[in-house]
Amino acid sequence: MEKHFKEAVKIFILFMIGACFFTVCLHYIYKEFQEIHRYDLPEGPSVKVTNEGADWFPFDILKGE
Repeated sequence: MEKHFKEAVKIFILFMIGACFFTVCLHYIYKEFQEIHRYDLPEGPSVKVTNEGADWFPFDILKGE
């Protein structure tokens, strides 16, 4: 019985070490992706997008326009 308990404790400790390592790795991966600026303003001769007509869009669909 005591042998099984020691094995269970050893497995639990190894599991906790692995879970902590996995969590730290996910944290660093998340931090790396947050530092990537995916939504920077475009530079150079790019097409600019405007927000025209967004305020009336849902209501014209309801009117059938």
